[in-house]
Amino acid sequence: MNYQNLMKKYEKEMLEKLVEFCAIPSVYDETTKTKEKPFGENVDKALKYIGNLGKNLGFAVDYCDGYATELTIGSGEKMIGIFAHADVVPASGKWDHNPFDALIKDNKIYCRGSSDDKGPLIASLYATKALYEEGLIKDYKVRIVVGGDEERGASCLEYYFDVLKKEGPDYGFTPDSDFPLIYGEKGIADFYPELELKIPNVKSIHGGVASNAVCDHVEVELENVDGFIDFLKEHNVKFTLQGKTVIFEGQSCHGSTPELGINAALICLSCLGDYYKIPSLSLIGYKLQDTSGKAFNCYTHSELLGDSTYCVGLINYENNKLSFSVNFRYGETTNNREMMDKFDKFFLTKSTMKDPQKHLLYDPKSTLVQTLLEAYRSETNDMTAPLTTGGGTYAKHAQNTIAFGALFPGRESTMHEPNEYMPLEDFYLSGVIYAHAIDLLGKKL
Repeated sequence: MNYQNLMKKYEKEMLEKLVEFCAIPSVYDETTKTKEKPFGENVDKALKYIGNLGKNLGFAVDYCDGYATELTIGSGEKMIGIFAHADVVPASGKWDHNPFDALIKDNKIYCRGSSDDKGPLIASLYATKALYEEGLIKDYKVRIVVGGDEERGASCLEYYFDVLKKEGPDYGFTPDSDFPLIYGEKGIADFYPELELKIPNVKSIHGGVASNAVCDHVEVELENVDGFIDFLKEHNVKFTLQGKTVIFEGQSCHGSTPELGINAALICLSCLGDYYKIPSLSLIGYKLQDTSGKAFNCYTHSELLGDSTYCVGLINYENNKLSFSVNFRYGETTNNREMMDKFDKFFLTKSTMKDPQKHLLYDPKSTLVQTLLEAYRSETNDMTAPLTTGGGTYAKHAQNTIAFGALFPGRESTMHEPNEYMPLEDFYLSGVIYAHAIDLLGKKL
């Protein structure tokens, strides 16, 4: 089977649908959530959009109480599962265009969600459609589950499996990471340190959009700006001033690679600590710039999953209480609560932890890994070895499932960043690889 020829005729339609899909600003919205729309109005619109598209392509559709959209094609007891998501992180930072109005430029599609995860989802959907139209999905079914809350921790899949009691796949993948494939993922724990203290002249601090992205924007409301502004200028700190609000800007990036970003929250705290001579603020601001944890005695390493990382994503100060989020990622040998306790001991904070995700490891010689690897290598002639990652995907929430694409080796990752994009050749090639992989997995059932 020539999978490139199989997918070629769908390329124009795939791009058209991706542009439409990306136009929906499907960010979680507390203000519009209801029982029927648990993640807000726009996430629901995105889930309905993909359901309508699936229905038009011949899939059976279940909207799963608004938590996910389930698309099924084919029949049989055996099942291949594909797990993708329709929600996106907020479009923070400086964009060169409207982040939800797709821009096609230099053979790339620029838009929030283009690579994380709407582009790979559309590629998977059309790969499945193409196989079915050719009569290649026989005696088994393919089920694509599109979640609505992946970016906040996958409550959508927890509801799908734990409440709705949906069946898991015999083989599955999630197109929400890197090629050639990910056989191991670090554990992830969000914890929230708090510190009681008074910062003179500061009324409030607010910053960040998500715990799993480097904080790139912080606003500090002051009672009087004069002295602090002079300090910032003397120390060449970049800031803007709106009335009595000082705004610090950084550079966002994914929480799994915080070393690639510039953390506005930490710049803010180090400046406030130094100017007002508050050692606890300076300690946090400077030490947490070491994203591995070595600077504050919280570094861990495992042979299989590598170094720990710490990402400050959210920050808040009101009524003499400072709080912030730490997105902690770690290997299979680490006890997350012990590390949180060590963190609190070092910074004299008190922390609470939210729903940690256990690490994930598959045998690189397993049928699932080797079959997906075969599909990737056959279509690319690239012999890059399988990977482990600090990212967390739906693979942690679905049985017999690993992360498989769609970021190719050597490509820049712009997930969670301004001007997110996906190269069109990668978009189309990922569809080819997914078609090949589904066909191979179907033959293994």
